[in-house]
Amino acid sequence: MNNYKKILVLAFTGLIFNSCAIAQEETKEKVNQEVVNKIKKEAQENSKALDNLNYIADVHGPRITGSPQYYEAAKWAKNRMQKWGLDAKLDDYENNLRGWHYESYSVQMTAPSFMTINALPYIWSGSTSGVIESEIVLINPNDIDELKKYIGKLKGKIILSPENEDVKDVDFKLFSDAQLEKASKSTLANDHEGLDNSGIPPFAEMLKRRSEEGGESEDDIIHKFLIEQGVEAVVTASRHGLGIVSANTLPYNAIGDIKPVAHFSIAKDQHSRLLRLIEKGYTPKLKLHLKTKFNTEAKYHVNILADFKGEDPALKDEIVMVGAHFDSKVGGTGAADNGAGSATIMEAVRILKAIGIKPRRTIRIALWDGEEEGLKGSLGYLKKYVGDILKGTTKEQQSKISVYFNMDQNGHDLRGIFAQGNTKIRPIFDAYLKPFHEYGANTTTIQNACCTDHLGFDALGIPAFEWIYDPLYYFSHQLHVSTDMSDLVKEDSMKRNAAIVAGFIYHAAMRDEMLPRK
Repeated sequence: MNNYKKILVLAFTGLIFNSCAIAQEETKEKVNQEVVNKIKKEAQENSKALDNLNYIADVHGPRITGSPQYYEAAKWAKNRMQKWGLDAKLDDYENNLRGWHYESYSVQMTAPSFMTINALPYIWSGSTSGVIESEIVLINPNDIDELKKYIGKLKGKIILSPENEDVKDVDFKLFSDAQLEKASKSTLANDHEGLDNSGIPPFAEMLKRRSEEGGESEDDIIHKFLIEQGVEAVVTASRHGLGIVSANTLPYNAIGDIKPVAHFSIAKDQHSRLLRLIEKGYTPKLKLHLKTKFNTEAKYHVNILADFKGEDPALKDEIVMVGAHFDSKVGGTGAADNGAGSATIMEAVRILKAIGIKPRRTIRIALWDGEEEGLKGSLGYLKKYVGDILKGTTKEQQSKISVYFNMDQNGHDLRGIFAQGNTKIRPIFDAYLKPFHEYGANTTTIQNACCTDHLGFDALGIPAFEWIYDPLYYFSHQLHVSTDMSDLVKEDSMKRNAAIVAGFIYHAAMRDEMLPRK
């Protein structure tokens, strides 16, 4: 064992003893049970959560960042929160994104027999040159050396990727009591074996690496080649089977980027049929079209912000913030990811307004744009108002935000909260959860949650947290797939989740001091 490893062992040992000691402390955190009871009653008897979701998902459909659908949904959310008495607005942020949406598409097999194919276009795909009917060419579209063997032979052709993984068994599950108990006793924040498998590098480090990337990438070389060779479309297998199609994204969302050839993800079982036909000596023929539209209108790139103003003269400029990303992929209608999260936090603040709360601090809802494209909206907000993560500089609002709660994932039962390595927060959150133990929400874990909009706030030193949700069928039937529809989101879960979030927001807004920072 070298000296560096010895230092790490000593450091982690100290953290373990320190974490355990804090966890065992009795908190004196005040919890207003009378208000909690009012919150629960309003959440159960007058819920607008599912109604919110139906407008977001069913009426406005998938909400790709920068698209007209996203913008119309954003205006609806702003107007709805204004009717509840919140001070709401659409807020632009610094970005160079372009917008994209599809107007129509279809994919069919016409030979050796007819089959309608379940498909989704890749986000940021270009259009085909009309309705195309062509024999398919079996090539790996991600292998430039393989592609170059076909120079001059691909004009007007449809490439079919040979890659098709076996369908894995679907694991429908709830978190067990044993899993949650283990997480509650965890002493390691960045845990590869944690509930969210969050063994990832620090966010600032990942952001710096992203900012330093430059020059022509392998993706650029491949996509320029496909354009130059006149390829009409690329067809790949979904990562899901049994008719479920995954929504994929090409890396070209900035103004001035290339417009790639049309790309489709198709149902794995149908892709497998095409491969079997080729093995039998047939040459399948596909008929397809894709009509997409790009735009560069800045008005389409907005976050939605709404304030429930604080009333304590000494504390009203401080902020308790709750957020969820409002954009989605093309799969389904973006109901679980993340219409449910957006609808739930809207409902949580509506509840507090409806029961007559007079918050000491200002409560701010943020519905983020561009999370699916690299947390664009929340990072833009932070840079505009809070600080620059890469430069290590801060603005006044950094010292005013007491806490940021994020809600991204699935709409299934909320079981607790990730403390994101903030050992001081554990006894406080344990107290806030206690009135909701009857809902099955009783776990505070020191572990990190991965990969969504709270990470930027955490990197700037603001207490920022994500909730623990039962996975259920989120990763099989909801995350970025064609079946992400409102039918798979449970109204009872949204009601209980909104009550829990409202309880946390209320107590954070009313306490004498801001929540402790790491």
